[in-house]
Amino acid sequence: MYTKSQPPAGLPICVTVTLALGVLRMARHQAIVKKLPAVETLGSTTVICSDKTGTLTQNEMTARSVYTLAFPSISFGLTGVGYDVSGVGVGTRKKNGGFLFRSASTERLEDDESDGRRVQRVTESSMEFKAISALFATASICNNASINNNHNNNNNNKHNNANNDNGEKSTMAMGQPTEIALLVGSAKASVPDPRPIYHRLQEIPFSSDRKRMEVRARPVGGAHTCAAFALAARRLPPSGDSNYPISPDGSLYFVKGMPESILGECRTHTAADGSAVPLTEVGKARALSQTRRMAACGLRVLAVAYGPSLECLTFAGIVGMEDPPREGVPESVAQLEKSGVKVLMVTGDSKETAVAIARRCGILEGSHSTSSDQEGDWTTFRRTSLLPEDSSEEEYLDLNSFHPIPHNPLDDVEYGAEFALSGSQLDAIGAHNLPDSIVGVKVFYRVAPRHKLAL
Repeated sequence: MYTKSQPPAGLPICVTVTLALGVLRMARHQAIVKKLPAVETLGSTTVICSDKTGTLTQNEMTARSVYTLAFPSISFGLTGVGYDVSGVGVGTRKKNGGFLFRSASTERLEDDESDGRRVQRVTESSMEFKAISALFATASICNNASINNNHNNNNNNKHNNANNDNGEKSTMAMGQPTEIALLVGSAKASVPDPRPIYHRLQEIPFSSDRKRMEVRARPVGGAHTCAAFALAARRLPPSGDSNYPISPDGSLYFVKGMPESILGECRTHTAADGSAVPLTEVGKARALSQTRRMAACGLRVLAVAYGPSLECLTFAGIVGMEDPPREGVPESVAQLEKSGVKVLMVTGDSKETAVAIARRCGILEGSHSTSSDQEGDWTTFRRTSLLPEDSSEEEYLDLNSFHPIPHNPLDDVEYGAEFALSGSQLDAIGAHNLPDSIVGVKVFYRVAPRHKLAL
């Protein structure tokens, strides 16, 4: 004998209402989950390994500091915020725009109306412009992002800076934030985007292992956009065995990536007049020192280079980009630490950048500086001249005419060794020894996806 039963008709409604009320109660405590097993997983979590860019930080890059060996005694800075390039460059006074300035006192000062400071602007008539144009033109050609000034049409793109409804022009940016920041920096430096007049022949995309991107391109009309590129296209082989240029068709390689990797491949660097001069060990040490100083202030640093071949590259300079932590990240990290959950940072950036951001996020307890100190350090650094004001122009351009710089603990290779490990150091640790070897380490830098999987 079989008995057939039917559930009450009101049961689904009761269950739905009960679950909805439960979700409302959880929402009041800012805890909503889609699947219940996720709560169990979260409750049993003891360690969180977080990426830096886009997770702990806002992933909205802004180029802030520039350095080139053509003028080794000074550093350059960029003003302005956001991706709006409709009011930047020479002769503009738009509040949210920006421009390039330098720290040496060689020309008259102009007022920056955005904050009332007096800074030394770099214009197209400045003697630094040839070297700066080579740097930013290289960064623009070796780039896949795009920035367009469009009339406001309620576009919801996340990089659209339109904030008015009266038909004014706005900027729509598409691509990786790092590459967008380089294009915006080029516009602020009054260097036009050279890509429309170049034909791309080859691209080797960026990879986490190589940490660099290469593009080979030649000008469509045969004429390069700046003097540095024209001289590089006519460069003869270093051996002197041939009277023909290395690049017969005028094409050049444009490279950007990790400074250590780029500097290791360069033989020359850009001079003040756009020519290429030999890159000495002093020059490499100087560029690496500036790289570490930018990174120690929390800036993400990229180097750019160009040349007729990958074996004959010319170092153009380095660019430091700011990517501040997300709002509420330090508080969230503090709550997790209070709950007994360890937070680790895993990033592909340099040690100095990773350590600086980790301190600002609260992952590392700051013993050297605080969050506000870090922001002030790089602002002061970019305006500080490395030569006395009464130095001659020859000393101003001479790479060897430097006064000793006070030792910075952040420049020390061993700084932070007890709580930071690199990807290469992880490779040297056996899989069976890995758990014991990373005890106490909170920052992993210059890592590849395989390292994240191993952790």
